[in-house]
Parts: sequence; structure tokens; C-alpha cells
Amino acid sequence: MMTPMGKSVYSVMLTDDVVAAVDALAYQTGISRSRMIDRILAQHVCCETPAQQMADIFRRIEEMANFHSRMQLLFPPSQELLQLKSAVPYKYNPTVKYAIYLTPEDPLSLGQLRVSLRSQSAALRSAMNGFYRFWANLEEQHFHEGRFLSYRIDEDRYERSMRRPNGLAPAEQGDAIAAYLSLFDATLKAYFDGLPNLQEAARSAYGVFGSETHPKKNAHILAL
Repeated sequence: MMTPMGKSVYSVMLTDDVVAAVDALAYQTGISRSRMIDRILAQHVCCETPAQQMADIFRRIEEMANFHSRMQLLFPPSQELLQLKSAVPYKYNPTVKYAIYLTPEDPLSLGQLRVSLRSQSAALRSAMNGFYRFWANLEEQHFHEGRFLSYRIDEDRYERSMRRPNGLAPAEQGDAIAAYLSLFDATLKAYFDGLPNLQEAARSAYGVFGSETHPKKNAHILAL
């Protein structure tokens, strides 16, 4: 499973040509010299670093996004951030953004999901906030009865903490986040398909949610 690792400062003697080669590789990869040396040493001694674990998580989320054409990668993932976008079935097909922040040093929290949709339309923003409240209610009722749920709806954004699942390898944690995003996005689309009738929106969205949350089908979601 993905576990936090401590970091310390060490003084080592390195050959100048080796440092130059490391710096060139670090520049090409977009990371610091220290992180590149840490990665090289970890690979040599078969020790998986937090950076590699996060890369495994993001890779599984990317695979899900590639499989579901309704979701697209916004930018190549950085060290601790991955962003996706998806069109909302509303006037002019506005875009909702999913930002996944990982916290490798936190022993309890895997990270945070932030969902946002920027718009000047008061009607769209109101509808989106309505969905956030609808989704939060679903989570409180069905995901461990809300015992481990930590979220907030603030300034047209839904923020949700993801607790670190016990016993799951990084790839499985990525599968859990991917399943959650897929469920959230599918439920969101069903909700907007039912608007402007709020009862129809809720009925449509709950139908999708209920069909996708069977424990045998998406058990990992319940761990987040």
C-alpha cells in the first residue's frame, strides 16, 4: 500500500560529470536534481518512492479517462495534481473540472478532489450547487453512512477529502478514485438531463447512482 516516507538531508560526494548528466535528465523530466537522484537510487535498490506511487495512482485515473470518452485530461499530471474535464449537458455544453490533489506525506488522507464549473450564468451555477447538495446527500446515506465523509460546498465548488484506504496498493487506490470520478460524472450528467424538473433530475440521477454503487461492482469507492 502507499505509505508516507520520511525525508532527510544527506551530504554526498558526486562526480561532476555524473551530476551534469543527472541535471540534464531532471530538466527533461521536469523535476529537481534531488528528486531525480532519489528516483534513480530507488529504482536501483527496488524501493518505490512516494512519487512513483502517485504516478501509479494517476496512471490508473488516466486509463479510466481514456476509456470513458466523456472525460478528458486537461494537462499532463504534475507531481501531485491531475486535472480532468467533462462537458455538462446544458446550454452551450459548459465544462466541469475535476482536480485531484494527492498528499503523500499525510498518513490518514490520500488527497482531495475539487469539482468546479465557472460560469457567469446564475441559473447554471444554481443548478450545479443543487447537484452538489444532492450528491453530498447521496454520499452521506450510502458511503459508510457518512461516518468517514469530509466535504464542503463553497463558492460554486465541491471539495471532498479522500481518506487513505487500508490494504490497497497504489494502483488499486487509483482504481478507487477513477471509479468515484466516473460515478460522479455519470450521476451529474443524468441530473442535468432531467432539468429543469428537479424531481425528474433527482430521479434520473439516483437511477444512475443506484445502478453503479453495488458493492460487488465498485467496492473500492466505499473505501475513500
